[in-house]
Amino acid sequence: MPTGPCLLCGKQSDLQLSHVLPAFAFRWLRESSGNGYFRMGIQPNQRAQDGIKRPWLCSPCETVLSRLERSFATKLFHPYLKESGKRFHYENWLIHFCISLSWRVLHFYIKEGTISNYSPQVIEQMKRAEAVWRDVLLGRRPHPGEHQQHILPVDFIRSVQGGGLQGGLASNVNRYLARAIDMDLCQGNKTIYTYAKLGRFIILGFVAEPEPNRWRGTKVSASQGTIEPKSYVLPAALLGYINAKAKGMQALLENMSEQQHKKVDEAFQKNIDKYVGSDAHDAMRADVEMFGGAAFSRRTQEDQER
Repeated sequence: MPTGPCLLCGKQSDLQLSHVLPAFAFRWLRESSGNGYFRMGIQPNQRAQDGIKRPWLCSPCETVLSRLERSFATKLFHPYLKESGKRFHYENWLIHFCISLSWRVLHFYIKEGTISNYSPQVIEQMKRAEAVWRDVLLGRRPHPGEHQQHILPVDFIRSVQGGGLQGGLASNVNRYLARAIDMDLCQGNKTIYTYAKLGRFIILGFVAEPEPNRWRGTKVSASQGTIEPKSYVLPAALLGYINAKAKGMQALLENMSEQQHKKVDEAFQKNIDKYVGSDAHDAMRADVEMFGGAAFSRRTQEDQER
């Protein structure tokens, strides 16, 4: 076990191997896949059973974040999967969970060296947001101030009104919306935010957002609130970004090797009774209802034509 300063409290300690994105999300994805596995977009040729881990936290801080994950999983994540049309009440555990998630995603991109091309001003904004989020988690601040947390619950879609998405709607959009686990550090013209997707929840942490009023209905309260069906107002760029992410996921899976495609087919045939009725099957069916044969990958279509 490595030793060093804990990224959260700063104390010298034995460092735990911490998940960047919560373990419960990957456990759900695996158990609801119909075959017990999933594939990470960055490594489509490898079957996976868990997410990215890093030696970041001391044992007490890991325990604090684990409790927040448990609250989110038991009070919102799993109940929403069963009844997405219901009203869910939350207390301050939600803002703390969202901050812990945004903080980890931001740290991942800072420490993995992917921000080296950003301007010094942008990097300074990231450091400020990291410090504020850390202070909230350590009890030094009651709320994150301008570095807000936003949560967007999603579910299957049956149709889309209007247009405007470049290249059209991704033919795997329901599979991405309902099941993808993803993270990113996003930058627009003047906007920077962390992006974390855990199945049917998208959680955003504002590093810099000069126009927060563009977001309506998604802000997480520092004290209490509700998650329920309602109208949301979001920047159009976010919808285009989500659609592009879905297309990117489809492209990566289509680029799997021939050997891996055979493994997928074999696993599907072996576990077809588990797959039918699973969440993965429901998401696929929703895409087929919207897009017909286009919902299948090009590789699958080629196999069917042989």
